[in-house]
Amino acid sequence: MSESATNGGRQASPANRIGLDYRVLPRIQFREPLVDAHTHIYACEALELFIEAADLYGIGRIASMTPLSDLPEVRARLGERVAFIAIPNWKDMGRDEAFRTRWIRDLAAFRESGARFCKFWMAPRAKKEHGLSVDDPFVRPVVTEALDLGFEFMIHVADPSVWWAREDKYAGDAVIGGKRDQYPQLEWLLETVAPRTVIGVHMAGTIEDPEFLQQLLDRFDNLMLDSSATKWIVREVARQPDAVRDFFVRNSERILFGSDLVVRDAFDTFDHYASRYWAQRTMWETAYRGESPIEDPDGEDPPRLAGMNLPPDVLRNLYVDNAARVGFAGAAD
Repeated sequence: MSESATNGGRQASPANRIGLDYRVLPRIQFREPLVDAHTHIYACEALELFIEAADLYGIGRIASMTPLSDLPEVRARLGERVAFIAIPNWKDMGRDEAFRTRWIRDLAAFRESGARFCKFWMAPRAKKEHGLSVDDPFVRPVVTEALDLGFEFMIHVADPSVWWAREDKYAGDAVIGGKRDQYPQLEWLLETVAPRTVIGVHMAGTIEDPEFLQQLLDRFDNLMLDSSATKWIVREVARQPDAVRDFFVRNSERILFGSDLVVRDAFDTFDHYASRYWAQRTMWETAYRGESPIEDPDGEDPPRLAGMNLPPDVLRNLYVDNAARVGFAGAAD
């Protein structure tokens, strides 16, 4: 870390625990505009802080899971820079027909607004709280409708492995089961929608196990991954940097860059948004080994960050070309 990258007078915060000046960029090597393939942007005042951070860190195109009601304002502020990803109104999630009917109706509205991808949030909590998985008979008509509308797919299927060791999360939960129990639904989706693309978000929920990830990629040609969920990815890369680097190099055409930033007024500091871009760009582009600036209750104390120093061709695929291949730069057909 260079001397100019620190500011000892800055007050520590969850997004900046080591006093970085995020307006001083790390020694990045990729100089072209990036595509952030995974954000959650709401119509809010904090959007200006996000834009400031995104501009500084070279983010060009942005894919966002924006609520349908917020699309007009977000598009007015970001213009053609934003590509929308179709989502339901998750706060109303349940096994009732009203939720499913609205979900299907909203898919059509998103498609008309230019969305190419739809997202299925089928994390362990969906099973625990609502008895839902993407292969459940209740959800299958939504998948069918998405196929009919021409969508490609994104899915969240699993959470950090450390959560299965925590009593306040999933340890011993008979309804949720083990981590590998989350994956039959992913395999079902990959088979059902093939050859349509399925992006397994947060490295398909298992950055901790590159071997298992490789098996999935080898079996399913239509599976892509994204690097979103910054704290989680930073933590697990630092635990086995060599294995993760080898995985990224081997599968450079299958992984997209994503931050998972949630842009809403609850996050009202520039440092919150800049921290995720600083951490990811440092992790992929530099040889930095040291503390992560972001607090992580699931990680070591202090949290660690390990730079991968990925080759230029791998960075180009991660940051730009893979997003272009899956169509995030285009409008709906």
